[in-house]
Amino acid sequence: KVENGEVYQRRRTPNTGHTEEQEVSTKPQEQMSQSGSSWRRIVLLILAITIHNIPEGLAVGVGFGAVGKTPSATFESARNLAIGIGIQNFPEGLAVSLPLRGSGMSTWRSFWYGQLSGMVEPLAGLLGAVAVVLAEPLLPYALAFAAGAMVYVVVDDIIPEAQVSGNGKLASWTSILGFVVMMSLDVGLG
Repeated sequence: KVENGEVYQRRRTPNTGHTEEQEVSTKPQEQMSQSGSSWRRIVLLILAITIHNIPEGLAVGVGFGAVGKTPSATFESARNLAIGIGIQNFPEGLAVSLPLRGSGMSTWRSFWYGQLSGMVEPLAGLLGAVAVVLAEPLLPYALAFAAGAMVYVVVDDIIPEAQVSGNGKLASWTSILGFVVMMSLDVGLG
């Protein structure tokens, strides 16, 4: 039955087989399940925004790490990227802090968690800058490894598969021809 906006149920007592007029409020149970669901949503929001900040930090770090590598990679463009991402971090911090404050957390603690969600960006920025600096000398070797892996797959899997169909010589010759064409283009276009 409903009384003053609260839901009451009749309960059967365990000792006797008959029903008594026992009013049990279900409102606290509903509030507990709603608050648990609310906290889950808040935690998922914080986690999503924090994870979202990692690639933003990487982008800023790559921007600063690539300064001088190409004509378009300048300090000014990296700085502008950092300022733009920094400005849009204000509403993201609010998106973390306001739900926490609304759920009863103190103002300073809510603010602190909003700040912590953005602290992954400077760390990811350092990682991005280091990755650009380290990856540049490693890039030729990484590309050579990738090309070698593809040649290996062709020689190990595709050519033997072509042997089964009776096209082994054709597959071997077209692989050699493809390799010569690609090396000629690489040397010619440099």
